[in-house]
Amino acid sequence: MRRIWTFLTDSRHLTIIGLLAMAAFFYLGAQVLELALIWALAAIAAMLALAGAVWWWRRWRARRESARLEEAIGQTSVDPTVAEVKAIRDSMLKAIDTIKGSKLGIVAGARALYELPWYMIIGNPAAGKSTAITNSGLQFPFADGKVLQGVGGTRNCDWFFTTEGILLDTAGRYSVLEEHRAEWFGFLDLLKKYRRRAPINGIVIAVSIAELRGDDPEVGIKLARSLRKRVQDLIERLEVFAPVYVVFTKADLIAGFGEFFAQAERAERERAWGATMPYQRKTSSQQVMAFFDHAFDELCDGLKAMSIATMGQQRRERMEPGVFTFPLEFATIRAPLRSFLVTLFEENPFQFKPVFRGFYFTSALQEGMPLSEQSQRVAKRFALSAVAAPPAADVGHSGFFLSNLFRKVIFEDKDLVSQYASKTKVRLKYAAFFVAVLLLGASLGGWSWAYMGNRQLVSNVQADLDKVIKLQAKRLDLQSRLEALEIIQDRILQLEKYRESRPWSLRMGLYQGELLERKLREEYFAGVKNVMLMPVVANLETLLSEMNAHAAELQPPGTAAPAPVAGQFQEASPINVDDAYNALKSYLMLADKSHAEASHLNDQLPRHWRAWLENNRGAMQREQLIHSAERLMSFYLAQIPDPAWPRIDLKLALVDQSRENLRRVVRGLPARERVYADIRARANTRFPSHTVARMVGEQDQALVTGSYAVPGAYTREAWEKFVQEAFRNAANRELQSTDWVLKTAARDDLTLEGSPEQIQKGLTDLYKADYAREWQKFVQGVSIANLNGFDGAVTAMNRLGDPQASPMSKLLGAIHQQTSWDNPSMVSAEMKEAQSGFITWIKYSLFRRSPAQVNINLPAERPAGGLGPVGREFAGIGKLVAAKDKDASRMRAYMDVLSKLRSRLNQLKNQGDPGPGARQFMQQTLEGSGSELADALRYVDEQMLVGMSDQQKQAIRPILVRPLMQTFAVLIPAAEAEINKTWLAQVYEPFQQTLANKYPFSPTSRIEAADSEIAQFFGPDGVIAKFATSAVGPLVLRRGDVLAPRTWADMGITLSPQAVARFPGWIAPIAAGGVAPASAAAQTVFQIQPMPAPGTQEYTVEIDGQQLRYRNTPAQWASMVHPSPQGAPGARITAVAFDGRSVDVFNEPGQLGLKRMIDTAAKQKRDGGVFELRWTSGGITVAMGLKIISSPESGGAANVPQDQGFRGLRLPETFVGAPLAASAPPLRPIDGGPPPTALAGAVQ
Repeated sequence: MRRIWTFLTDSRHLTIIGLLAMAAFFYLGAQVLELALIWALAAIAAMLALAGAVWWWRRWRARRESARLEEAIGQTSVDPTVAEVKAIRDSMLKAIDTIKGSKLGIVAGARALYELPWYMIIGNPAAGKSTAITNSGLQFPFADGKVLQGVGGTRNCDWFFTTEGILLDTAGRYSVLEEHRAEWFGFLDLLKKYRRRAPINGIVIAVSIAELRGDDPEVGIKLARSLRKRVQDLIERLEVFAPVYVVFTKADLIAGFGEFFAQAERAERERAWGATMPYQRKTSSQQVMAFFDHAFDELCDGLKAMSIATMGQQRRERMEPGVFTFPLEFATIRAPLRSFLVTLFEENPFQFKPVFRGFYFTSALQEGMPLSEQSQRVAKRFALSAVAAPPAADVGHSGFFLSNLFRKVIFEDKDLVSQYASKTKVRLKYAAFFVAVLLLGASLGGWSWAYMGNRQLVSNVQADLDKVIKLQAKRLDLQSRLEALEIIQDRILQLEKYRESRPWSLRMGLYQGELLERKLREEYFAGVKNVMLMPVVANLETLLSEMNAHAAELQPPGTAAPAPVAGQFQEASPINVDDAYNALKSYLMLADKSHAEASHLNDQLPRHWRAWLENNRGAMQREQLIHSAERLMSFYLAQIPDPAWPRIDLKLALVDQSRENLRRVVRGLPARERVYADIRARANTRFPSHTVARMVGEQDQALVTGSYAVPGAYTREAWEKFVQEAFRNAANRELQSTDWVLKTAARDDLTLEGSPEQIQKGLTDLYKADYAREWQKFVQGVSIANLNGFDGAVTAMNRLGDPQASPMSKLLGAIHQQTSWDNPSMVSAEMKEAQSGFITWIKYSLFRRSPAQVNINLPAERPAGGLGPVGREFAGIGKLVAAKDKDASRMRAYMDVLSKLRSRLNQLKNQGDPGPGARQFMQQTLEGSGSELADALRYVDEQMLVGMSDQQKQAIRPILVRPLMQTFAVLIPAAEAEINKTWLAQVYEPFQQTLANKYPFSPTSRIEAADSEIAQFFGPDGVIAKFATSAVGPLVLRRGDVLAPRTWADMGITLSPQAVARFPGWIAPIAAGGVAPASAAAQTVFQIQPMPAPGTQEYTVEIDGQQLRYRNTPAQWASMVHPSPQGAPGARITAVAFDGRSVDVFNEPGQLGLKRMIDTAAKQKRDGGVFELRWTSGGITVAMGLKIISSPESGGAANVPQDQGFRGLRLPETFVGAPLAASAPPLRPIDGGPPPTALAGAVQ
């Protein structure tokens, strides 16, 4: 059983079992933990490597300690000049070498000396310690053991190396002489230094029986106390509790020992003679003495039994007296031994309690004259003369009871030693325990926290999926699908951020985001495939099919009509080679992601997706649609490296036919164009595209948006690092190119076409023209996102108006940096700055003089000769960012204007209720005085854009004006809310309290309202007329009795249709009974809402002198009347295309102009009585919404009843803005009215 326990507790066996368990855990738990087998094998290999490292480190440490130990043994010897001591030291070192060369040394190596158990033997001088060891029968690696004798005993410490253990025989003077205590402590410290865990495995106390049987009992007590101190020193210095073995030596001096054991066999002589106490860490002195008394009695009884047995065997022979007397003589030593043990193991609160293991009797050499106490006692009692005892029987000079004592008792107990815990160690252990508990608690708490966090994350993702399902339930419209994809996309973006830095609440090895992200990506890509890829692929396949059907009409690039500047709005043409080539390239990229280029797909996908989006937009706002589509496409293109990126299945026959048709045309291209296309394609793959988000930074990418990404080939980095050198190489040597789209390889040698300078110039001119065109597209696509409410406008303007970090300043600066590199003046300025850099450094470093400002930008007024082809197209931006001598740039002044505007908005926000301030701000803006908006617009038009061409103005002005328009747009709802509050307080609530329940306002009422009461509200001097003058007068235009909102940048308040229709009757004289005059009643009130027109910068609608100018901004309903008392009658629609040409979409003068305009339009009826009208002319399509508010003959078209005056009159709850849901229902129309007017009949 002991062997099994030893096997199970062996550290090596435990290490192997642990490694096997770890391997089984990783192998069997790989599926549960979702670990790849390679990771499980890697973990096992890491564990094996760690175990090997620990084994090597232990072996190295043992080797080092053994070497130090050998050195220490040599250093502990006395003066080496003494021949005897030098011989002992040499024999010890020789013994070490012998053990290392033995089987144990071969197996354990240098660790043999360190791994063997060590036992300390202490005792009085001449107690027989060394003699007992040398005559123990143990195997020593050297045979000259007699060298240790005859030199005066042990001088310091003798090291006895046996094959089973190491015995440290200390000098007896250490046990009794206090003056050698320092040397004793030094020796113990040496042991502690080189054997930290267990310096010794046990303590052997050797005591001569002759000393304890002396006449003075105090000698034994004194010796026990001295030895107790040495044991205390061992416990304190070595910090171990080692078992104590008390060995009573020289048992042969007990009378009769030789005769009694003369016939003992070898096995009996090697047996241990004594008693071993069961091991207990803590035993009391009473327990020790009780064990001694009981064991000693058993030993005495055993001797008596042996004596009787010996006498029985030798009845007829002469027996020695010792056979009879030895048991009696042995019993006489009981008292002194007991007194010695009582003193040695007495209770002492100031000392550690030794661990008593047993007491034993030995005899190493049978020399000396035994003393018979029994004979002396008899002689003394009977007054006999003492006779000299006969010489002891010769039993040989061999050890008695030593061999098995060491082998089977002492050496077998080598693992009983335990560490002594000092106060410092106890505190450290407690500290370590509590730290471990805290770490365990923190780990459990962290795991619980992480579990709850991950469970919440899973719950949030599930809630998103449930919301997506609910959002699309019973809906098939595009808006719900885009909103669902945006929800999933936002969650994926969050999980992508968690890859780099996730919250601690999701860590601790429990993170579930990767699984969730994988699932969300599957759902997202499936949705993207349905919403975007399938429509785009269908359009691409249609385009390629049409191209194949009209292959004979394909024309090489450059022969077709030039595309408009805003190419992103240009529909792809099936007979244009560039369009067809780009379509085929996109088609192939969507099927093979290894060729996918984000810049190319970002340019092409919108062209083939826009028509499907417009056709399926439904009631979704166009700007919201564009924003959602841009977000979806940008994210889709950013996921190209994802292995799950959705791909399409090619129609191989269509691809082959398209390639063949395009090859036929491309083969006819000039070599210069082929080389240019190849260089451009290679540059696109090497350099990233430029987007608005990249220029303004992640913080502002939601504020400043862009609908176009400049390909990487058309960036300053591409020109300086690749394109310029590529053009030079193309002009000087033959080039080889491979087109993976068409699967062609070409060898072009441009050197045959002219001089290298001419060829390089031709390529450069072609590149610069395309470069300018691409950046013009980029500028055209820049926009400021809609500001969400008043608070959102304040936040946005705080960013836009920051002179140091404004995204607009960053954007225009980046555009200027990208478009000014070909200006000769720019190159000269940079060279001048570089040449003067060293002198500037000297001035600043030595003389602390600030360098004069060097203007490296374009000056405000630069002659055209100093500009390159690219810089000339963007000279306007250069004027904005360039400084004027010592003055700041125009852009910096513009930032100051925006700073004033943001200060005004923050002031309105701090007022709590922005309504009154917003109304006043609108009024000041409309009047053009005292308004930061009006001042900013005036500065843009009169200062910033002065001197620019019309084309540059059309590109730059929207960027500068857009923040102003967005700010004005957020003022309108606040101002309308303030006007409605005034309407409720001054008109609606007083009317409800006084007149609403009286006749004629309530036809069934029996109480009739007096004329004076009616006059308080209605008529020219009533509350309504005063309200129209004071509250809304500055914000509206009055054409007679017809109200129309005043607009700034085509924006203004929205008047309630019911208020506009009934207002003439409300302010008519009381005598008219609430009915408007005939002149006013002959007019028809209607509203129009312009819609974005692709391919146009702006368009203007003019009806009877009333003009509406629309610039593709968020549209609002505008009120008009027909016929209008102002302006010439007629209807006209004019549009300005992106190339600057003006197109008359419709023009018809005269009273029937409006009717004919409606007749010629393509009409489509929408919900809510709205009609969508569309006109097309000159390649331009203009659309708008039309809603009739009131007509003099019939209100059926607009759901407004014919005016009955005050009878049944109800005032609306709101005067401006959208009508409230709780407003009074409209009155029923009167049957039998006259036929509708021409306008109403036209739209019906």
